[in-house]
Amino acid sequence: MNRNIFLSLLICCCISCQTKQNDNNNQIIDSLEKANTHLKNGYDELISSINQVNEGFSKIVEAEDRINKITFEHVNNENMATDPTADIKENLQFILDILDDNKNQIQALEKKLEDKDLSSEQLQSMINNFKVQLEAKQNEIIQLKNELEEKNYQIGVMGQRIDNLELENKNIKNENLQVKDENIRVSTENQQIKSENQSIKEENTLVKNDNQRIKEENDKVKQENHIKEQIVNNQDAQINTAYYVFGTKSELKQRNILSNGEILTNANFDRNYFTKIDIRNINTIPLHSKSAKILSKHPSNAYSLLKDSKGEYTLKIINPTDFWNLTKYLVILVK
Repeated sequence: MNRNIFLSLLICCCISCQTKQNDNNNQIIDSLEKANTHLKNGYDELISSINQVNEGFSKIVEAEDRINKITFEHVNNENMATDPTADIKENLQFILDILDDNKNQIQALEKKLEDKDLSSEQLQSMINNFKVQLEAKQNEIIQLKNELEEKNYQIGVMGQRIDNLELENKNIKNENLQVKDENIRVSTENQQIKSENQSIKEENTLVKNDNQRIKEENDKVKQENHIKEQIVNNQDAQINTAYYVFGTKSELKQRNILSNGEILTNANFDRNYFTKIDIRNINTIPLHSKSAKILSKHPSNAYSLLKDSKGEYTLKIINPTDFWNLTKYLVILVK
C-alpha cells in the first residue's frame, strides 16, 4: 500500500515538472518570435528608408538635367534672351525640397541604428556616404541659386537698356525726318542737323557695344551650362559605379576582404583587387569556377548563377537596381 502511494506521488511530481518545463519552453518561443518580428520590421523599415533616399537623389539628378536643358533663345533673329529663371527657380526649389526630405530620412535612419539589434557598420557607412552626398548637393544648389540671382539681375538690366536704346533710335528716326523737312525751309539749321546726326552715330555705336556685351554674356552662360552638365555627368557616373571581386578563401583573406568570416570589415582591405564597372552596362560576370558563393548582401531574386557547358558559373544580374541597392561592393567566393 505504501509503495502505491509513493509511486503516485512520484508520478504527480514528474507531471508537474514536465508542465513547468513546457511553460518555460513556450515563454522562450514567444520571446524568440517577438525578437524575430522586431528585427524583421526594423530591417524592412531601414531598407524602405534607404530606397527613399536613393530615389530622392535620382530625382535630384533628373531636376538638374532639366535645368541644363533650359537655354537662351533668340527672338526675331535679334540677341534678345528669353527669361528662363522661372523654370530654373522652380527646379531649384524642387531640389531643395528633396534635399530637405532626404536630410529627414537620413536622420531617421541614424535614429533607427541606435537600436543595437539593427546596428551595422555597412549601414552606418552607407548613411555617412548619404550625408556627404547631401552636404555636397546642398552647397552646390546654394551656389547655383546665388549665381542665378546674379545672372537674372544682369540680364534684366541689359534688357531694359536695349528697350531704352530701341526707343531712342525710334525717336532719332523721327527727328531725322523733321530735320530734313526743316532743311528745306531753314538753311541755318544745317549745323544743328549735323550735330544730331553725329549724336545718332554715337548712340548706334553704344547699341552695337551693348549687343556685343549681351552676346558675350550669352556665351558665358552657355559655357557655365556646359560645365554644370559635365558635373552632373560625373556625378551620374559615380552613382552608377560598382566594384566586384571573386577569389578563393585564402585570396580574399590575404587581401583583408574576408576576415573572421565577415567581408569588408577590415578598413585596410585591398581596394585595387576589385574590378570597377558601370552597373548600367554590366549585367553578366563570368566567374571561371565550378563553385561560386556570393558573400555580399544582394536580394536573391535580383540575380542567378548559371552554369555553362564546362560547368563553370556565370553571374547573371536580373534586376540591377535591386541588386546594387544595399551595397556597391560585390564579393564572390570561388574554389
